[in-house]
Amino acid sequence: MFSMSDKAGRTSLLILLTGIILALSSYPVTGMRIEGYWIVSVIFIISMAVPSFISTIRSLGSRGFLLILVLGIYAISIETLAIITGFPYSEFYYGDMIGLKILGYTPFTVPFAWLPLFLGSAYLAKECVEGRVKFLILAALIAALTDVVIDPAAVALKFWVWVNPGIFYGVPLQNFAGWILSGLGAALISLAVTGDSLQEMGNGAVSSLYLIMCFWTGACLFLGLEIPFIAGLMLIALILRTARFKLW
Repeated sequence: MFSMSDKAGRTSLLILLTGIILALSSYPVTGMRIEGYWIVSVIFIISMAVPSFISTIRSLGSRGFLLILVLGIYAISIETLAIITGFPYSEFYYGDMIGLKILGYTPFTVPFAWLPLFLGSAYLAKECVEGRVKFLILAALIAALTDVVIDPAAVALKFWVWVNPGIFYGVPLQNFAGWILSGLGAALISLAVTGDSLQEMGNGAVSSLYLIMCFWTGACLFLGLEIPFIAGLMLIALILRTARFKLW
């Protein structure tokens, strides 16, 4: 008969092993031409989002479903706005690696890629601070930090292309200001949709962010992106510490 501590230990080990496997799985992606494997990328993006979506709906009920729906529309809208106008991220365009594009601009997978980052950021923020203003600020900052990890690696792999590359591994600094702004908007939407029930968001909401960060932190390591790699390690540590290894 195993004790509760034994079960907790096995769960923690499983979570760590899953993260390590995901990090190592990024190695082939960084060392090969991946243009012809877009369907694999699409499946990966959607599957990574599922745990956080399920947890959000389970813990928040119909408000959780509505939150995912509204934030999905928001994500598509703000990405399309940026592609057309350059605001708020700076001008860029997507390659063909992450799915068919809506009206020729934004891949349909964007909500699946973007929402888990924000849902995880929202969970971390509401666990770390009290008060709506502090929540808004911290959720936006954490969301921006996730892009510090992902964007340089994704650009190196040509998932998207910046029209005017910037000084941070080819990423314009405006992009991160844009992420803070869009993260703030998403946080406001979250409070408007869920109200005080946002506090009931379960720790599974951060599970997808953990999986995504493990993969992209590994990619940053193999691509030689030092600062994004360190940022990824910091986020992974924050997730595990805040959720106490209870991700699902």
